[in-house]
Amino acid sequence: MDLWILQAARVLDRRRRSERGSLDSLVHGEALAEHAADGLDPSLAFSLRLARALLGCGMPAQRVEESLYRLAESLGFDIDAFCTPTALIVTMSKEGATGPHDVRTRVVRVEPGQTDLERLSALHDLVGRVERREITPGDGARRIEAILARRPRWNDTSIALAFGLVSMAASILLGGGGLDLPIAGALGVLVGVLDAIGHRVPAVQRLLPALAASSVSFLASMLAWQGVPVRPSVVLLASIVVLLPGLTVTTATLELATANLVSGTARLMGGAVTFLQLGFGVALGLEIAKMLPHIPAPPPPDALPAWAVLVAPLGSALGFTVLLRAKPADGVWVLFAVVLALAGSQLGGRLMGAELGAFVGALVVASASHVFARWRDRPVNLMLVPGILFLVPGSIGFLSIRSLLEHDVEGAVSTAFRMSIVAMALAAGILVATAAVPPRKAL
Repeated sequence: MDLWILQAARVLDRRRRSERGSLDSLVHGEALAEHAADGLDPSLAFSLRLARALLGCGMPAQRVEESLYRLAESLGFDIDAFCTPTALIVTMSKEGATGPHDVRTRVVRVEPGQTDLERLSALHDLVGRVERREITPGDGARRIEAILARRPRWNDTSIALAFGLVSMAASILLGGGGLDLPIAGALGVLVGVLDAIGHRVPAVQRLLPALAASSVSFLASMLAWQGVPVRPSVVLLASIVVLLPGLTVTTATLELATANLVSGTARLMGGAVTFLQLGFGVALGLEIAKMLPHIPAPPPPDALPAWAVLVAPLGSALGFTVLLRAKPADGVWVLFAVVLALAGSQLGGRLMGAELGAFVGALVVASASHVFARWRDRPVNLMLVPGILFLVPGSIGFLSIRSLLEHDVEGAVSTAFRMSIVAMALAAGILVATAAVPPRKAL
């Protein structure tokens, strides 16, 4: 009995410690410093930490700059900000500044990060507290450091399984059936394992797209040529779907459309390099697989029935909840966004065609995201990112690079043009929704 009581006490103590370390407690808890100062320098420090954190969470440049302008206005300062995906220049000054002692300029190098919706929600609430003068900018800067230092909710195992779940959902949407689903899921988990290794080994992270694509291409081709009834193209594309930079291309197009030319161009070139790495990896894996003996494979089984497409949004939402580092309680909003994206794209496809139909899907998702943000006082990206991620043209861009590697220049150009149209349609849908339902906050 004493052993059980001791074990229960340990469990309760563990729970109390985890609650004290949650992001909500870091946002709404007591001050992290006894003398959290106010003024120009603490306000600038808070603005820089906030901008770096937002860029690390995948926010586009125009949203980051709007957040800084709104924050400076609420604190009574003037600010000029210039954001790119990897750098930040901020000048903050007192209103009516007359000398250099009233002006501060900082240049900050930013490391690109991954979307983290839970941290973004915490930053959203923290900025609201600073704007309402509930806490000082100096205390807010320390809270941002504590938020970024907290360990992620989801571990590497959960993220690797989420890779596999999204790959299985993608194989359904791509018309797979039979063994395509479990094999795509297994190869997706392999990509997730390589991604986890990449976070610990920088050299692997730099080569991740090529390494993952070559591994998946080799295994998918080998299985198809050793008598396993699979569709190698479906398995290949579904397995690397998480690595496709479709969201990067869409964000870059949105930045270019809002006159953030430097940030948009840099992000667009980053997406193009990722496509090239994936294409190189696929070609390399295919050439290695050709060295193996071939066994005639039976024809693959028929595709799944039409109703199976309804299962894909659920699998995608569960995977996105983990991959986007959202709280489990926010999974229902992620699912709602994915369902809206699927319904909007299907409706738009029937009205305008496959490419321009993405505009309707983006308009529906973005409008719902802004209404949700105003209603619940939550970040717009909580619904916008998973919904747009379901619509992004990454697979079209990948097919363009693959056609180019196969010396089909005409097909590559045609496919690349389709990708550009889809990306522009998504950006237009987001901009129209932003004008129709203006966000309450820049976040």
